[in-house]
Amino acid sequence: MRESTVMFLHYITAILIAITGLIHLLANNDPAIGPLIKSNTALYLGNMAIFLAALLYHAFNGVRVILIEMVPDRCWTKWIGWAILIVGVVTYAVGLQVLMVALGLA
Repeated sequence: MRESTVMFLHYITAILIAITGLIHLLANNDPAIGPLIKSNTALYLGNMAIFLAALLYHAFNGVRVILIEMVPDRCWTKWIGWAILIVGVVTYAVGLQVLMVALGLA
């Protein structure tokens, strides 16, 4: 994937973090809207799954960019990219499992 596409996704995830973070804050802190969001388990789980994915992509892409700037070799760039991808997928799987256990779905 081209670096401009990766950075475009980085900016999109920042917007997603703001939107899903707002929904998360409303669900947990607003007495009027919170129960409506939390009572719909699919909506709440979907929001939290998107929130988690956006947070992880945004954070791990930032770490990837920092590591690539520290070691600008093309061979290491590929290894760094694959390592970050593997760590990100494993972290997302564990985070999704924790979320489902917390909601009583697993």
